[in-house]
Amino acid sequence: MKNKELAKKALKILIFVLVLALGLVILLFAPFFNIKSIEVEGNSRYTAEEIIDSSGIRIGENGFRKLRLDPESILELRLLDSEDKIKQLPYVKTCIVKIVFPNDIKIHITEREPAAYIVHFDNYLTVDSQGYVLEAGSSPPEGLKEIRGIDFKKYTVGRQLEESKIYLIQTGVDIINTVYNSDKNTDVKLWDVLDWVDVVSETSAMMSLDNRIIVRFNPKDKLQYTIDFTKEIFFKKLSTKETGRIEFSGNQNPSFIPD
Repeated sequence: MKNKELAKKALKILIFVLVLALGLVILLFAPFFNIKSIEVEGNSRYTAEEIIDSSGIRIGENGFRKLRLDPESILELRLLDSEDKIKQLPYVKTCIVKIVFPNDIKIHITEREPAAYIVHFDNYLTVDSQGYVLEAGSSPPEGLKEIRGIDFKKYTVGRQLEESKIYLIQTGVDIINTVYNSDKNTDVKLWDVLDWVDVVSETSAMMSLDNRIIVRFNPKDKLQYTIDFTKEIFFKKLSTKETGRIEFSGNQNPSFIPD
């Protein structure tokens, strides 16, 4: 009896394997499963054609042949190799490429947002808040402000600055964003006179206004108050000819020190 039961189990396993193999052959070779459409969503910096071209996927080929022998790839029908290729585009932050059964492909990406620029010798590096270099050009990128005080050894477009204190970039971006948001509900715009932000450390930073006023403050201490008060002093208390420093120190009122 035991031998018969074992034989039946072995037969069932053999049939299962054969059915599985047949199903796999159909998936990999049947024309029905050849890719008919590729949809791209979440893109603004790149066209759908650029994303598709980077993915290495082509209409008419079998998407199932591009699956890795990897649980994540097989169970979720994700084309991980294509995802890796698309993520080489500098502005692409995340990417998911999936087979929509039976023969469609959907590509969903999220993009990095340019936050500021850093001057490196003669190059102007556009970076996001995490220190990823999105572009390198010979002139300042339009609509962005400069962050100073960020030391690094080298850069590669599409990657994070190497051996850099990335958290200082986030601090600089926080300052720039606070200036931008502070201007939303007022007629006077500090953004228009902001030259650069210099992040000395997590608790020490400087701003240059109109190339004549330096503001020194702690970016971790009441940043919104600091920006709003700076705007009040700059536009209402100082003449357009004065030069000097505005110092914020602890709980004391800010002071202006003329040159």
